Amino acid sequence: MASFFIKTFGCQFNELYSAAVADALLRGGNQRSDDVEHASLVIVNTCAVRRKSEEKAFSFLGEAAKVIDAGHIVFMGCVASLDHERARRIAGHGLRIVEGTKSLDEVLAVIGTLAPIVLGDDPPRSLFPTADIEIIRGCESYCTYCIVPTSRGREVSIDAADVLSGATKAIDHGFSELLFLGQNINRYQSKVGGLVDLMTLVDGMKGSFWFWFLSPHPANFRPDEVRRLMELQHIEHRLHLPLQSGSNRLLERMNRRYTVSQYEQLAEPVRTADGWALTTDIIVGFPGETDDDFARTVEAVRQFRFDAVFLAKYSDRPGTPASRMQDKVPAGVIDQRHALLLGVVQELSEESNQRMAGRTVEVLVLSWREPDRGFGRSIDGKNVWFASPGRQPSAGEFVHVVVDHGSREGVYGTAVW
Repeated sequence: MASFFIKTFGCQFNELYSAAVADALLRGGNQRSDDVEHASLVIVNTCAVRRKSEEKAFSFLGEAAKVIDAGHIVFMGCVASLDHERARRIAGHGLRIVEGTKSLDEVLAVIGTLAPIVLGDDPPRSLFPTADIEIIRGCESYCTYCIVPTSRGREVSIDAADVLSGATKAIDHGFSELLFLGQNINRYQSKVGGLVDLMTLVDGMKGSFWFWFLSPHPANFRPDEVRRLMELQHIEHRLHLPLQSGSNRLLERMNRRYTVSQYEQLAEPVRTADGWALTTDIIVGFPGETDDDFARTVEAVRQFRFDAVFLAKYSDRPGTPASRMQDKVPAGVIDQRHALLLGVVQELSEESNQRMAGRTVEVLVLSWREPDRGFGRSIDGKNVWFASPGRQPSAGEFVHVVVDHGSREGVYGTAVW
């Protein structure tokens, strides 16, 4: 039996794949190692969205290769799609490479040649109470800053019957939340239709559960689809809709294929609904970003009153069209703009959370922190810390919490029974 160590970089997809690999290895009788030095099998699950994450993956591969033979190292994920030669120079020609375009079944087939594995019917328990379910793999949007179409390959939609079967098994095994994943999830297509049709079928399942999905592309969404999703019973009351920039000129350079006005039409149903949250991604300092472009982004962030914004400083990703653009924004300017916008984002988040004071919210319990503090997430995606006098709820339970106050990190309150 093998002792294994898994190092994971990057996105929710990688977390799912690593958890599934670990689960299969544990079922096969193998043991998880706390460090590389005591492992007989090392799995490096890589991310290539940013150059820094790629360099971290290669650096870790080098450390692993010092203590274990290359034939017992699996190098998988996005970076594995991009530079086989460098990986083999670092670790040796016996290195097992599994490209990021491969399915989970293909990944497990390789792992199974190195150690005994047993596949289970339920999602990995390490993800409990959330079951991550892949519904589409790959991307064909070709945003000019993004390497994912190269590292993940063309779009492949998972058969709806398989998706629904996975969702049913997760609910039957006690998972309380279903998170559906896709690099460009609203490009999903199957015999049942598109994303909204699939989510409608999920909504009709029996059981006590929530579900949501990541990440839709505004260019592939319609306002009527957003409204249909908002009518579903089990869906979480939040929409993560990446804007990236408030400048139409930069959106065109990014090849995002929508305008701020079109984005506004998608956001409008969420912004006018009580109890719904809108979150987004923003890139600061994209090549050619002027003071006016940045001002438009700040204006858009304030206009849409985002409940949370995931900010990224632009950095060149070799192999993308943006990396070849000549009009780069100086690093110092990017830092200044990022700091300014971060202040705006934190201000809006705090205002959003403070407005929750006095409300009773439904919360999915994620953990209990001794001696008397629980942590969970509200149905609109906010972090919730709560006391629970007289009872300690378990992870996966739904509780109602009366909110006392909010901060920019989340809200605080007391569970009521």
